[in-house]
Amino acid sequence: MIDPPVTTDRSNFRIIGLVIAVVVVTTLIAIAVVFVAKQAGLNIPLPSVSRSTPTTPVLSLARATELRAGPAPDTAIVTHLAAQTGVQVIGRSLDGAWLVVRLNGAADIVGWVPTDAVEGARNAARLPVIVNAADVPATAASGTQQAPDLPDLRLEAASSRNNRLVAVIVNDGPGDLPTPILVAVNDGMPIRIETKGGEPLRAKERIEATVPGEYVQLRARVTLRVQTEPANREKNTENNSWSGIVEPDQPNNIGIATAIADGADRHLVVTVRNDSPIPIRGMITLTVREALPSTNLLGRDSREVGLDPSKTIDVPFPDIRQVDLTRIAIRLSTDAI
Repeated sequence: MIDPPVTTDRSNFRIIGLVIAVVVVTTLIAIAVVFVAKQAGLNIPLPSVSRSTPTTPVLSLARATELRAGPAPDTAIVTHLAAQTGVQVIGRSLDGAWLVVRLNGAADIVGWVPTDAVEGARNAARLPVIVNAADVPATAASGTQQAPDLPDLRLEAASSRNNRLVAVIVNDGPGDLPTPILVAVNDGMPIRIETKGGEPLRAKERIEATVPGEYVQLRARVTLRVQTEPANREKNTENNSWSGIVEPDQPNNIGIATAIADGADRHLVVTVRNDSPIPIRGMITLTVREALPSTNLLGRDSREVGLDPSKTIDVPFPDIRQVDLTRIAIRLSTDAI
């Protein structure tokens, strides 16, 4: 018996039916596998559709450089960056010579680098102009904004080193301090102190810094206050002050170097010398009397002096004339040391 011929339409119908059957069987098998896995406590991830978020391109540094707090080579160093470090370029300075970058993988580290230090930054003119890198939000890779780690300056103590005032400052906060540090003494004008080569004060780091122009002439109570320039956000500002007694660690001395009879009238001239390791500022009084057994007052001179180490000042007594240096006694008194 000869089978009747199969038409083209019937052949196509059979192929479509076969495909549908394969899809249905495959789907049933997948559902069964997932069901069994769930019953067995297994965690099989199912495919999901996610929305892609635009990211800032990551460029590499052409050379080693410093990440700075401002668009100038004399601003504070935030951190040192090695060649080929990945950075996200966010903006530029007005003249285009500096770029604001975020360290790739560290969302809270933002600062300035020279434009020629970044590979592929030839189109810097198209970037937005940024005045202050601190205004750039620290955005984590997940797209959620993170609270930055803040520094926390604490004035731990004050002391004397070679009769120069020393402030002991600690950064108690979790964040580094990239801005300069200033110290005010006894409510005076804040003075900038030197840190390690302009590097930031790292978290949990302690420095002992000499306060420029501040000397310890005598034992006295001193009040210090630390601040930043410009003002930096801190976790706590109540620990920025310290008050206590500071005394010289080396002896200070100001005394009579010579006494002569000068000029035709042989009037008395007394030379005072500063033998201290620091400049001495303050009042001195010279008193001249007849030598024992007499104590008659011959003259007295009080004046404010400012003497650098090893320097002298002449104090004339024009009314004490024809003086016999063997028959006088000269006394110097001061409350400056």
